[in-house]
Amino acid sequence: MRNAVAAVAALALLAVGCGTQRSGADADDRPGKSRAAGLSWAFERIDDVPGELIDGAAMAPDDIWALGSDDVGDGRLAKAHLLHFDGKKWTREPMPVDGAPHLFRIDSLGSAGIRLSAVGRPGAAPETLRYALWDGTRWKPLDSAPEGDAPAGQLTDVEVITQDDVWVLQGDGKVTHWDGSRWTVTPMPAKVAALAGSATDDVWAVGSRTTGPGVGGPGGEVGQLAAMHFDGDKWSLTKTPTLRFPDPLPPKPYAEFTGVDVASRTYVRAHGAHSYEGYDGEEVRDPEAQSVELSWDGTRWKESEPLPGACAYRSPVARDGDRGFFMNGNWHLTTGGTCTKIKKLRLPAGLGARPESQQQLWLKKIIAVPGTGQVLGFGSVEVIQSGAAPDRAVVVSLKR
Repeated sequence: MRNAVAAVAALALLAVGCGTQRSGADADDRPGKSRAAGLSWAFERIDDVPGELIDGAAMAPDDIWALGSDDVGDGRLAKAHLLHFDGKKWTREPMPVDGAPHLFRIDSLGSAGIRLSAVGRPGAAPETLRYALWDGTRWKPLDSAPEGDAPAGQLTDVEVITQDDVWVLQGDGKVTHWDGSRWTVTPMPAKVAALAGSATDDVWAVGSRTTGPGVGGPGGEVGQLAAMHFDGDKWSLTKTPTLRFPDPLPPKPYAEFTGVDVASRTYVRAHGAHSYEGYDGEEVRDPEAQSVELSWDGTRWKESEPLPGACAYRSPVARDGDRGFFMNGNWHLTTGGTCTKIKKLRLPAGLGARPESQQQLWLKKIIAVPGTGQVLGFGSVEVIQSGAAPDRAVVVSLKR
């Protein structure tokens, strides 16, 4: 459920909390706060060295990887490392390629392996981008042009439906599918910005289209919303509202989806923006850009109802099966509309945190472990107190 890199500016415009930076935080342990009955985070691992875990992915219950960053201090760049779980213990492993930790991401590609990818910055030379693939036995360095139709270069979004049913959106807009034996490039009806799905025959891709109703001509826009559905056989455009600014029109108006969250066939929410490029230079006040959020009820798109309670100001960061979503800030939203806080534990004594300290749990990635009901979170605990207050990289598991 990763959003497109290009959507960052639009999400900032919409003032929506994003889970790509920090998926959860909770510094308030006072009595009386809303908690999720039966939902809590428990520590699976607490690192001995100050730092954080940035990302994580699982290929199997006994093959789980995390990307970590040690806090080296004194102005030096943080040092990256990998953390591996073999079913019995967590072990630190060296990075298979060089680079600063914040310039990498790690993605499960189902049975095709786990991919470690460099995250390029604007203007970065292609030769500075580095990739590696874990095949279940070893890490193999990759170049930016792998064999066949395997995903190449940077990845924008990855949706693992099953271990043998994986959809990947590449940075160049290409959509590639893994069927358990080979990768296939899939032509799409419109430009894709994000992917999500609940089943093999229920996958969504959202973005924008540059043809069809509401595009071009008098009063038309350069782009309109696009929501595409895969029914197990083919991709099809669904009917979405046509948006238009009132006269006088701003320059190059457009509408686009930048993200989609799917819990079930009847619980789908897509979000984006209705905006425009530049300004017309005249003494006419251009309209304000607008956020867009629509819900699919199984037959059509309609305006989304506000999320309940504290979830109204939060965004999904991971799907919790067909139950709902994990929201940023350590909250949980069910498909039935219940929004509650997930309980967390404090660091045990002896790790530098005093009893009166406040502690924040920051989760940067939440994943479901294939073949199990286990959910893991990767991040850090930040201790807030006077004097020395080291952060600890942690792996947590969900207790229901």
